[in-house]
Amino acid sequence: MDRVPGPAARPPAALHPLPPTTRSPSMKDNYLFVKEVKNLVNKAGCELKVCFGYINRGDRWMQDEIEFGYTQAPQKSFPVVLDSPQDRGLERAPIKELLGPDFGYVSREPLFEAVSSLDSFGNLEVSPPVTVAGKEFPLGRILIGSSFPTPAGRRMTRVVRDFLFAQQVQAPVELYSDWLATGHVNEFVTFVPSPDTKRFRMLMASPTACYKLFREKQKEGQGEATMFKGKGAAGNPGGIVQIPLGHPFHPSGFAFVGYLGTDTKRVTINKVLSNNIMVQQNQYVQRCIDWNRDILKKELGLTEEDIIDLPALFKLDKQGKAMPYFPNMLGRPLGTPKAPRVTPQVPMIILAKDLGIPKPFGPVLGGECCLEHHVRSLLEPLGLRCHFLEDVASYHGRLGEVRCGTNVQRRPFAFCWWHATP
Repeated sequence: MDRVPGPAARPPAALHPLPPTTRSPSMKDNYLFVKEVKNLVNKAGCELKVCFGYINRGDRWMQDEIEFGYTQAPQKSFPVVLDSPQDRGLERAPIKELLGPDFGYVSREPLFEAVSSLDSFGNLEVSPPVTVAGKEFPLGRILIGSSFPTPAGRRMTRVVRDFLFAQQVQAPVELYSDWLATGHVNEFVTFVPSPDTKRFRMLMASPTACYKLFREKQKEGQGEATMFKGKGAAGNPGGIVQIPLGHPFHPSGFAFVGYLGTDTKRVTINKVLSNNIMVQQNQYVQRCIDWNRDILKKELGLTEEDIIDLPALFKLDKQGKAMPYFPNMLGRPLGTPKAPRVTPQVPMIILAKDLGIPKPFGPVLGGECCLEHHVRSLLEPLGLRCHFLEDVASYHGRLGEVRCGTNVQRRPFAFCWWHATP
């Protein structure tokens, strides 16, 4: 597989998909999720290929296992699948379902390094084409997450990192994602197409945007609007969490502890806003996201006008790592299905102008979730269609989102890589 003709380029999410466009594993408990994804791809004019149990072997994390790309020479071009070293059951799928005379396969397995969550390909993204300080990146830039800027922590294994950095025409940008429990860049950044000359917008998860929206609704007299309707928030207070001393994004330079979530089954806007510990935790999370925001603006040549902030809230686990917020979770074992949370709506499925967005179960005002309404107001003016998919039982309770259970093969760039200047 080392003898593919030229770099194995990976198209960004903002590019149009190819049929059959979307793949998703079929599990006993995700039938309804697969049905919702099928409805989405039908509306987008695409197709869905389901990976059944005899292939997925109980592994639902399609996005984490493989990444689609392509390789190209003047006389030939064909798709390539990059297989992650994170093997949990789906590792047979790319060889049995994809590998062939016109479909390449690339795998990088570490010999001695331990594999971590950051080796999953939810931690591998590509920007749309950008121009940075006069230098063009016509194939976009690879984005990966690591422990940078901290001196220790999780990183991609060296063999995978070396392979990605060798793809010089998509010069990688290293982001800080180790602050997250799963550590994937697609939990806080993605890209969608736009109809203007920029041709895309960067979406970022934003606790600040969420608190701003909730405070506006509180001022409008909607503070008692209830969240997670029909999802049964757990009623026990959460466990103690702590941000390590000396962490560069510690909110005030000293360690603090507190409870996760609230102590009631009824979660309202007022109670979220009055939870001072959660406010502190999300100030820390916002600092982590803002660090990456500055890096992305510099390395992708972006301005604030190119960025859209989507509301999100997080909480910290006992190791001080962030995960999407849901009240009173510690009353149940981590990973129990049907645990509600305010979901970062960044890990979405992007099928041209149709977006499959995790359903946030936010406060309901006038019969409509105010988070859904706010996201529509931000994205629909770009000509995008928002479809909110429920994945609580299938992926939410396992620290994943709708994008984690799918994978999309996209149209290659028309631009030929050998015309690029590394």
